[in-house]
Amino acid sequence: MINNLSDFPIFSGLPEDAIQDIMPLLKERQFKKNHILMFENDESDEVYLIRSGMLKVYRLHDGKEIVLSIAMPGEIIGEVEALSNDLYRISSVEALEPVTTWQIRKQDFLEIAETYPSVFRKAYMILVERIRILNRLVRYLTFYDVRTKVANLIIDFYFNFGRQTDNGYKIEMKINQTLLANMLGVTRESVSKILTEFQDEKIIDIREKYFYIVDMKKLESLCEETEEIQTLRKWYKL
Repeated sequence: MINNLSDFPIFSGLPEDAIQDIMPLLKERQFKKNHILMFENDESDEVYLIRSGMLKVYRLHDGKEIVLSIAMPGEIIGEVEALSNDLYRISSVEALEPVTTWQIRKQDFLEIAETYPSVFRKAYMILVERIRILNRLVRYLTFYDVRTKVANLIIDFYFNFGRQTDNGYKIEMKINQTLLANMLGVTRESVSKILTEFQDEKIIDIREKYFYIVDMKKLESLCEETEEIQTLRKWYKL
């Protein structure tokens, strides 16, 4: 749980008196798993700072869902619409687990950004990071077969949520096949088939929805030449 406002990259570096001035503007909000904080094209102007829990950012088309990113503690959502003076939400956001946030009104956020230009600069940097992540998603959707897509996404998850254990490289996030499928633009059945193959080949093991990479070298070999700079797999580096 993040309790210090300065731990949010967009507000990092602000003087302590500024932090103290901002705190009264924040309202704590808690959301249950599967709660939808915002719908694409809805008119709303709240900005959220994620203190705990994870959310998915997604879009729907003809009943099909494509997950654009996973939002994690320390991130801000809704600031792009606020800074662009656009009331219409760019995408939908849903809690993947219980989530705690600080909510701030659009007008208050704009006044903070105008008072402290570093907030504008940090918002721009965050936007660039999101574009980079979307570029990777486009590569996955466009250029790779399903096996390569799944292998890459598993390694991406490890770079962001993984740690080495006695039983292999564990991804510290429960992942279901539907989430993987919706991040890759393929069917759940296709993902299930590939994951079964990976387990049969002793590349991964799945226990209680936790993924363990048993043979990292083999998994990496399936991703050969798909990512020249491995550190770019980290979704947010701010």
